Formats: sequence, structure tokens, C-alpha cells
Amino acid sequence: MTAAPFRHGDFIWCAFPEREAPLRPGPPHVAYTIGIGGTSARPMAVVAYTTSQPWDGPPPPGVVIFNAADAAQLGQTRPFVLVLRRMAYLPLTTIWFPCLEEPGAGVFGRAPKVLRGRLDAIALELATRRPEVLTRLGPLRG
Repeated sequence: MTAAPFRHGDFIWCAFPEREAPLRPGPPHVAYTIGIGGTSARPMAVVAYTTSQPWDGPPPPGVVIFNAADAAQLGQTRPFVLVLRRMAYLPLTTIWFPCLEEPGAGVFGRAPKVLRGRLDAIALELATRRPEVLTRLGPLRG
């Protein structure tokens, strides 16, 4: 595979690695695509963690809560939390993206341009001004 069948801003199925095993694929999970990169010989994706577990209390920087109506507009079936503080740097392979070679490549929905811009700004703010709060997972985490 030389190009990703999904794009920045897509919600996709991903074998997001768990903190306890940061270099191994975890169980299939919905992730948000922050970016696609790498080389044509070794493409990669940077994805952020999502959870349907409710967040208790005010969210810290890098945690974005989506209510049921917002989630539905993004192709999700229930409210969820996007944790931009938890990123995985993954090769574009079926080990990490189990639906990669299937029709639709496991894409659930796509964030509109305005929301993508807002999420990009949050991710950039964390990376440049608060890198200590980031958890980087995956074999390409550098």
C-alpha cells in the first residue's frame, strides 16, 4: 500500500495500542486521524484516542467531549470523548488498521473543516507548549 485510503479528519477503526503495551496493536477501536505522513514506501498515520466512557469533571487541555447530537453529525452512534493527549504513530498496515483493505477502509465519519481546524490547533498547542502531557504510543512514535 502506498497511499492511505483515509484522510486527516476521518474517524476510523484502528488497533490503537494500549498504554501497557505501547508497541503492540490493541483491540479494534475508533480513532481520529490527526495526519497521514511517512514515505511512499512506508506510509504512516497519526491517530488520537477516543472513548465512549463519560469524562468526570471539567476536561483538561486536549480532551474534547462530544454530546450525542455532535457525535451523530460525525458518524458516531453515541457520545464520545476525543483525547488529543493520547496519540499513536502507526504504519499503514492491516495489523494496525484491520479494515484498511476493505471497502471504506473502516472510516466511520469525518470531522467538518472547521472542527478539523479546531482540533489541529489543540494538538499543535499541546505539542509545542505542553508536550509533557502527551502520551505517544505505537512503533513509529520516534
